[in-house]
Amino acid sequence: MKKLFYLAAAITVMASCTNDTIVGDASSVAQKGGSDAIVFGSTYSGMTRADHVGADAAKLLDNHFTVAGFKGAGDVTATVVATGTVFDNYVVNWAANTAATTESNTSDWEYVGLTAVAPSTLAGNTQSIKYWDYSAAQYDFIAYSTGEATAITSGTPASGQILVSAISAPNAKTAAYTLKGAAADLEKCYIADMVTAYQDGTDAAHKYQDEVTFKFRALASKVRVALYETVPGYSVKNVKFYIDAATTIATGATSTSATLFTTATADKDNFYTAGTYTVSFPTTGKTNFSNSDYNKAHVSFAADASGKENTKAFGNLNYTDVKNHKEKSTGSIWLGRSSAQASFAGNAADNYYKIAMPNEEGTVLELRIDYTLESIDGSGEEIKVHGATAYVPAIYAAWKSNYAYTYIFKISDNTNGWTSTVTTDPAGLYPITFDAVVTETEDFTQSTITNVASPSITTYQKGHTYTDDEYVAGDIYVQVITDGTLKSDLGTNGQLYTLSRAATEAEVMDALNIQTASDATTITGRNGLVLTKATSDATITTVPGADGNDITVTAGTAAKFAATANTYAYVYYTGTDNADTEYNTAVKLTAEPTGWPTGYYTDEACTTAATTYADGTYYQKYTNLNKVYGVKVIKVN
Repeated sequence: MKKLFYLAAAITVMASCTNDTIVGDASSVAQKGGSDAIVFGSTYSGMTRADHVGADAAKLLDNHFTVAGFKGAGDVTATVVATGTVFDNYVVNWAANTAATTESNTSDWEYVGLTAVAPSTLAGNTQSIKYWDYSAAQYDFIAYSTGEATAITSGTPASGQILVSAISAPNAKTAAYTLKGAAADLEKCYIADMVTAYQDGTDAAHKYQDEVTFKFRALASKVRVALYETVPGYSVKNVKFYIDAATTIATGATSTSATLFTTATADKDNFYTAGTYTVSFPTTGKTNFSNSDYNKAHVSFAADASGKENTKAFGNLNYTDVKNHKEKSTGSIWLGRSSAQASFAGNAADNYYKIAMPNEEGTVLELRIDYTLESIDGSGEEIKVHGATAYVPAIYAAWKSNYAYTYIFKISDNTNGWTSTVTTDPAGLYPITFDAVVTETEDFTQSTITNVASPSITTYQKGHTYTDDEYVAGDIYVQVITDGTLKSDLGTNGQLYTLSRAATEAEVMDALNIQTASDATTITGRNGLVLTKATSDATITTVPGADGNDITVTAGTAAKFAATANTYAYVYYTGTDNADTEYNTAVKLTAEPTGWPTGYYTDEACTTAATTYADGTYYQKYTNLNKVYGVKVIKVN
């Protein structure tokens, strides 16, 4: 039987804050019963050890931010209702060791006495002190900082400039303000969630006389890419990357820089390089206190005509040392052999991250590679694989502001690449599949592991960390993509199995096609592997997201199963049947096998059934069903 090799790309998308969150340093708090001046500071109960404070925070913001504040009518709906402007796009500046020197400064952040600048309609006037008005039911505060970039209010932004609009509370639900510029300048900007203070103290975290606390986060996202391999008997080296889907395998990949690319079909199907970000707050009001999206800032992007591209390069791979491979080859040229030892692309000094602009809509990401397998037996035998492809589903590529995403691609013995450069040659019995694992933690981390094959099978477990290999007991979610198209028939063509032992995707495929026994619940392969049907739910319409909000999916496009410590295989039938192939094989027996003599023959033609047992050579007849499946093996600890 042919030995084929498969590429399984494991994509670990880890999302965490790009610069962490930043707040000021509270030197003192507002004085109760005093002047009741409105002040800006950082008496923030939700701070973590990763937060930047004081001078550190001020440095990231370039010592300034812009704030708009509005009196409200006691909004209980999901719409900001402004009844009067209090802060008309005021500038707030930081100065060290000035806290408590004025009524309006408790944490080194001051707005009184500064000259109002555009987009404030008070431009040229001196900013004045503001006090809490107890006849108002609430205040809404919105802030941003352009950081080291210079804010302008008209014209076309040049390098180093950001075109800003005035903050509008009435439009906060859909368009509170906009920031326009090149990606290199937009990545210097910071945005904050809306702060609402209630006169009646309904929201304990924000009430009158408290400092108005903004927890800023970077506008930009960060993305990194890594690869590892689990091919039995071989190590992987010399990975080359395609920059599009059109380049033929005869031409081959030439880039050593790890590259992802998109279809460029619509604006969202690109990586953004320049354009306008619109910041909005779609979930506000007292009725939404318990909603994890309450007062959260969202960003949407409109690209300039030349502000988009469909490729993103991450730099050369950092191959691992040979000592991790236990092979007889020499040199430090190999991919790591587990997700925890994955070989990252790019610069270690930046923790391998590349800055990227948010894209909350998401798009399918494609990886296409050539690579070389070298036997670990010391013989030096090589097999070159051409044009292996993997896809990341759009819901795992919906980049959010201040998240850091890690895509880890796993190369296994299951690939849709060719071992020649002639596409009419077999591309392999088993297609490239995805295994996508996405993890979420409270500091905005999201991880995915994706097997590279066609169809691509993506698995995800909330709370999974990519350094764990692979999952723990709990709910696991599955999606399947073929040539960039999300499959919607998992209810009919998808099946979950538990395995009798650890196995590769190729071994599962062999057991499915060449069986010694099967019934309504189990399949026993000629390789001794037993597959037992397990239950998965393909009627689900939500998948838990990294930001605490559910991701809506169409029924049939995702499946969920409750995993326990076991080894599973999710199998997707592609609907392709080839002609059955019968063949006979010799087996040498030294003990009477279970089920003797059923299925055993004394002659090679398998015409004379065995009867009386004696040690020696017998023959068995097998049928290869030659069906095509997508297979993903899932290990649960």
